[in-house]
Amino acid sequence: MSSQRYWDDTIIIANNFLILKHHNYRNLFQYYDLQRAFHKFNTQVDGKMKPGYMTHRFVFMGDYVDRGKNSLEVLMMLFCLKIQCPKSFFLLRGNHEARAINRVYGFQQELMERFDRDDARELFIKFNEVFSHMPIACLIGQSILCMHGGISPLLNSLDDIRNIPKPMMDPNSNQLACDLMWADPMIGLKGHRPNMIRGVSIHFGEDLLDEVMKRCDLRLVVRGHQMMMNGFNFFHDKKLVTVFTAASYYPDRPNHGAVMHINKDGRIGFKIIAPLESADGKVFRGAHDDANEYDTGYQTCTDQPKKSSKGGSSKSLKKGDASKKGAAPPPAPAAGLVLERLMVFPRCSVDSEKKGSEKPPATYRAQTHAMTIRMN
Repeated sequence: MSSQRYWDDTIIIANNFLILKHHNYRNLFQYYDLQRAFHKFNTQVDGKMKPGYMTHRFVFMGDYVDRGKNSLEVLMMLFCLKIQCPKSFFLLRGNHEARAINRVYGFQQELMERFDRDDARELFIKFNEVFSHMPIACLIGQSILCMHGGISPLLNSLDDIRNIPKPMMDPNSNQLACDLMWADPMIGLKGHRPNMIRGVSIHFGEDLLDEVMKRCDLRLVVRGHQMMMNGFNFFHDKKLVTVFTAASYYPDRPNHGAVMHINKDGRIGFKIIAPLESADGKVFRGAHDDANEYDTGYQTCTDQPKKSSKGGSSKSLKKGDASKKGAAPPPAPAAGLVLERLMVFPRCSVDSEKKGSEKPPATYRAQTHAMTIRMN
């Protein structure tokens, strides 16, 4: 048996507001943005143009609600696609798919504005029941681990994720689940420390990422949860990548969005979504002005403690240090730029909006078990 690993075409979307990933600032695409992401993968099949959601497989990394006026449309479209094509759509849970968060950041208010009080209350309860059953991570090609937040010092094997009990109404009741939905990387940090910016979970450093990837036999970690001005950003020698699909997340920060693509040969690339000319359609609801203020790129550790335990624990970050920003984001990548070879992946490329996508395989041979996407 060949040891080579194969992929079917897989699209990774983060940040709600649309879909490929990830969260605060970035997820929660509006319904129109979701259509833009799907449109990038429209494909000619037998002389007819078919929409991307019919020709590719998609992994959505959470944050489908909050901070926008069309959370309901985004949710219903993705749920319908999951029901219609269960082996082609994989919906992971983000930190906004939790009642304590989406009751404050806009989803509950949106339902109250669109339905009568009793119906809105019942819908809010039912949607959060569904969220409590959603998977927190998935594995692509046996070597690419995807989640909304980040890794955890408690992650010793992939079975630790599979053994997280469901339904889980409160992710904070399980520290591993909390880290997978909330954790952030920090440049130059040794081990991990409490995440004082978010007030929950941890920041983790490069060494902890190496340890977890070795224990779990991973080649790449893909996550969302942080807005990246160029739509994506690598961390620690391209061992981790943050994908943020929502363009124009803030009206005054016209960030690009990105969609990550993995083809059947294991090549990865990114399609860039340009910010809208006008951000008038982006309407925030709920408490957002003071949330994730520094979530515009990776934080850099500036006060590394002298000692940390073998497991990676470290002293708590001082309150004043949370306001220190990291380095400025790199310049936007040019269309067609070929990046450095990424481990076992032959090539990593960036495509502009105008560039087409490769024709996907005619059939999909994926078998799904819990949070694993197996490619034969």
